[in-house]
Amino acid sequence: MTRKKAHIISHSHWDREWFLPLESLRFKLVTLMDEVEGLLDMEAGFNHFHMDGQMIMLEDYLAVKPAKREKMKQLVADGKLRIGPWYMLQDAFLTSGEANIRNLQYGLEMAKEFGHVEKIGYFPDTFGLYGQVPQLMSQAGFDTVVFGRGVNPTGFNNQVFDSAFASKYSEMFWESPDGSKVLGILLANWYSNGNEIPVEKEEAKVFWDKKLADVERFASTDEWLFMNGCDHQPVQTDLAEALEVAKELYPDVDFIHSHFERYQDAVKQSLEPEKLQTVYGELTSQQSDGWSTLANTASSRIYLKQANEKMERLLERLAEPISVIASDAGVPYPHEYLAFAWKLLMENQIHDSITACSLDEVHREMEVRFEKVEQVTMSLISNAARKLTEQITIAETGIPITIFHAGGVEIAKTIEIELETDEIHFSEMHFEQIPDELAKLPAQTFRLETSEGVEIPVVVEPLGINFNYDLPERKFRDSYFARKYKLTFIVENLPAVGYETLYAHAISEVEPEVEPSSALTMENRFLKVEVAANGTYTLFDKMSGIEARGLGAYEDVGDIGNEYMFKEAGDKLRVDTLQSKPEMSVLREDKLGKTIIIRHEIEIPESASAAAFAEEKRRLVWHPERQSPRSEKRIILKVATELTLNKHDKQLAVRVKIVNNADDHRFRVLFPTGVTCETHQAGSVFEVTTRPNKQAKEWTNPTSDNRKQAFVTSGNVLIATHGLPEYEVSENGDKLELTLLRAVSEIGDWGDFPAYEAECHREITADFYVFLTDGSKAINSELPAEVNALLAPVYATQHKPSNKAKTLPENQNFAKWKAANGLVFSTFKLAKDNKRIVRFYQTATEPTILQTIHTWGKSTILEETSIGQEKTFTVRPNEIITLKGV
Repeated sequence: MTRKKAHIISHSHWDREWFLPLESLRFKLVTLMDEVEGLLDMEAGFNHFHMDGQMIMLEDYLAVKPAKREKMKQLVADGKLRIGPWYMLQDAFLTSGEANIRNLQYGLEMAKEFGHVEKIGYFPDTFGLYGQVPQLMSQAGFDTVVFGRGVNPTGFNNQVFDSAFASKYSEMFWESPDGSKVLGILLANWYSNGNEIPVEKEEAKVFWDKKLADVERFASTDEWLFMNGCDHQPVQTDLAEALEVAKELYPDVDFIHSHFERYQDAVKQSLEPEKLQTVYGELTSQQSDGWSTLANTASSRIYLKQANEKMERLLERLAEPISVIASDAGVPYPHEYLAFAWKLLMENQIHDSITACSLDEVHREMEVRFEKVEQVTMSLISNAARKLTEQITIAETGIPITIFHAGGVEIAKTIEIELETDEIHFSEMHFEQIPDELAKLPAQTFRLETSEGVEIPVVVEPLGINFNYDLPERKFRDSYFARKYKLTFIVENLPAVGYETLYAHAISEVEPEVEPSSALTMENRFLKVEVAANGTYTLFDKMSGIEARGLGAYEDVGDIGNEYMFKEAGDKLRVDTLQSKPEMSVLREDKLGKTIIIRHEIEIPESASAAAFAEEKRRLVWHPERQSPRSEKRIILKVATELTLNKHDKQLAVRVKIVNNADDHRFRVLFPTGVTCETHQAGSVFEVTTRPNKQAKEWTNPTSDNRKQAFVTSGNVLIATHGLPEYEVSENGDKLELTLLRAVSEIGDWGDFPAYEAECHREITADFYVFLTDGSKAINSELPAEVNALLAPVYATQHKPSNKAKTLPENQNFAKWKAANGLVFSTFKLAKDNKRIVRFYQTATEPTILQTIHTWGKSTILEETSIGQEKTFTVRPNEIITLKGV
């Protein structure tokens, strides 16, 4: 008979910012680390400390005590301080696939600098896990993951219930959609099940009798895990003594002050694989009562989700690709600066930060960080673009404009750029005289042409005379005034990854303004749109013959939940716009297309019933049990909807502006899908996942909100979004609801933590696109790749005069590959050794072919090595494929 082994792992789960702001918690972190250092140095029997799987914890400590770096390296080298593999503990669903990879890459890189990586996939408190985790971990060389959520139903304070286990044991196999499989270890009794171990014998006996039984209940082996710590838990300084007491009380159990690598090796050696179940795909507590999935963190402070998605796309689709292109022209690839930008963004992607379930102070600081990330990223983009345009061969006439795009497939896009002409520099004339001198010039407009001389329709809007300046590389700043114009135009076939140069020619005649029609219809060769009197719209796809009616109504409902979870107000009062009569007009109509604006003024309750709701919050009533009604006092919620259909659009673009002055409510836009169905599909991390519309029998939550990335489709409707990750599909699939705003007043969870700024008293602008499609075919079609390109940003820049040699062509496409339907472009960047990296993920259910012009080797997500020299690759269903230049 084998002996029971109790592996005690000392740790502190470090939410970097949450119910206290960053610097308040950093103060506690420094105290913790100083005590840990002392114990690891001096205390016999205190052998290891687990740094919560995230390097940012160590980075934050060393920011205060940089002189401790060598000491920390020594503790890591000695195997005492256990670090890595992540840079930080992210939210899995609210961060992109590439962000998840960068998180692992930078975490491993930093951990290796300190001498050793704790090689285990660690997800202690992630709010649900995407289905491709096993594939990512396998590609990174990890065969075990530890996680705290997603399989067993958890309740208030993370209790584990007896019903609806997806796995009989805390050990299981977990398989990705591509077939990658890892050993999964569930923290079935949470990551605090060995916290505060008593030293006094009687207390220790009571403690261990319960704790040992709790672990044995779920364990498939005699290797038992006890996590000695919890959220921001001070280190237990008398742990060695407590373990000696435990050994005396339980002589048949080996109590080991352990670490995860030792524990996982012991589990694998004693494992009986035939006893274990296999769980598949994403783990989101599907088999639970549905009240503690934390899914509604996807809509808390929606403006943070929008900012995060914008920054991810700027980094992935512009900063990195344009830096690769510039490196071909002799510009050094900015590895360090890109890492700086990514890490700054990752500070906002931690699971209590991007989920927006923290104090107001935390989220105010996040907004500043997002601004800083944008400043850094746009500096990288504009610098690379300027270095490139200085070397592009240009025609002798016209004003050259170059557009950069890296969406992965060729696509038509509407472009806006502010163009300057007739610059007069302060060195040429006294600055007070320049505006008057420019005002004497005759009016002008512009003709736009491709490099082949094909004219492109353009709409020109004069912006007046404006001050600006240049910052030359080798000179002092150069100030000037110029005439400025906004040019709006459509480029039909932007390169998949590359740039295109156009020319603006100034002409003297000014086109007369076109008086827009009053017809509330729009049409191009792909779509026809009709707006009804209540503000809903009908779409007709002229290619497929599919029609969807009654799209775009709004619904407002009371929310007496918190930043974690939605709970509808007790009176069930809902307000919709189906019977409304909004003000509607044509906002613009020109040679490019048309925009219709719909203005709703919706009368809604101003808040939840103040007294009743305040009492429920004061008493810490758990959100499923709250009953407060909505207030009887009403206010007006102003909502402006802009519907745009331009000449080459295959989708309707929708922009919604909400001026929110109400509390305690959720605001959604509704889409009848046209058909009934049992499943729907949604973009996720490196996959398009198929989800059932009907929840498991254990589900008691009236709502079944879900999270997505990029798009969701049900029936005949597909919605692609910028930073709007929460949606719900009805049980029979005939209605899709997209959350635009959720306004709440508290953090929730374990105490009374007001967070009034989560009421979002601000203007929220939501952008999304509506496609008509057969949703059941989205996985095996070109749609995921097209949506990916549609959501990718472009960067258009006017060339500045330069004496540099012109060695680059006017137009370049670096996408030297041909991908079959189902393959979605993910990244184009340089690895650390300056070899090119291109990555795709497969969404099709059958193997497909990826053909390239150049030779590549097949790599992993870590991009360190590659195998083979090929031009044709067979990509397995749901495979994440990384190619590295040879």
